[in-house]
Amino acid sequence: MRILFAWHRTLAVAIAGALFISVVAQQNPYDKFRDQKYSNRGYLSEEDEFKLAGEVHKQITQKFRLIQNSPLNGYINTIGQRLAQNSGRPDIPWRFYVVDDKSINAFATLGGQVYVHTGLLAQARSEAQLSSVLGHEIGHIVGRHGLQNVKRAQKYGALAGLAQIAGAVLGGNTGAGVGELAGNLIAGGYLMKHSRDAEREADYLGLYNIERAGYNTGGMIEMFELLNEVSRSQPDALGSILASHPPPAERAANTRREINQHMAGTDQRGISNTDEFQRLKAGVSAGQSPRRTRPRN
Repeated sequence: MRILFAWHRTLAVAIAGALFISVVAQQNPYDKFRDQKYSNRGYLSEEDEFKLAGEVHKQITQKFRLIQNSPLNGYINTIGQRLAQNSGRPDIPWRFYVVDDKSINAFATLGGQVYVHTGLLAQARSEAQLSSVLGHEIGHIVGRHGLQNVKRAQKYGALAGLAQIAGAVLGGNTGAGVGELAGNLIAGGYLMKHSRDAEREADYLGLYNIERAGYNTGGMIEMFELLNEVSRSQPDALGSILASHPPPAERAANTRREINQHMAGTDQRGISNTDEFQRLKAGVSAGQSPRRTRPRN
């Protein structure tokens, strides 16, 4: 009798464990971000965020080669502005830049500044896929993830003298102090060093961003599947920023779950591709050289 009772208890524990694992596997990681409210409270004011963003951009132009005055820039800006106007921060001065670099990468800093590498443009297969990347980067700025990183670096003293330099920004000053802060943030890699939960939040915000802008949400799943392929066949092609994200397979599964549970049908409608995307992608893939600005020495 005792043996039978012990067997029943073991079976019950096993069933409960299996049910728990099943429930956890079906939980939606985006639930924690639902109905979240965003503001600059507790961070820099928007005015100071824009000042710091401008100094960070100067540092980026010294580190990267940016494409300027080309149809590609105009195209990326058109898509980016369309997405930005459907985001949680439609009223800030958004700017979208193309980085002349073969790595598959994109990143956002502060105050509406977004950058996409030509390597990612060459790999994307549709405008919906490209829009999902831009939507994700916009999500970082809406979620104030860059500002969180600045505050975290200051709190833990990750940068020497950051508290004093940040005071120059908070005081509304411009000049060497803010420039030094921007340089330290870029050199130390602090500004774009997001947590994996911040990356998931940017995916969540980006998904609704592209849906509101009229894009097929399936493009985001396709982009993650593409990144998964590349991570297996050409891991060195992924830029360091994308390489630090959650695994692409997980991101694809999260997005698919969100669409199935809350956005049914959005992966069957909306813009998937355009002739302009295919034309400009062909030029990038062929290595055509639009006008560029060279990094400063």
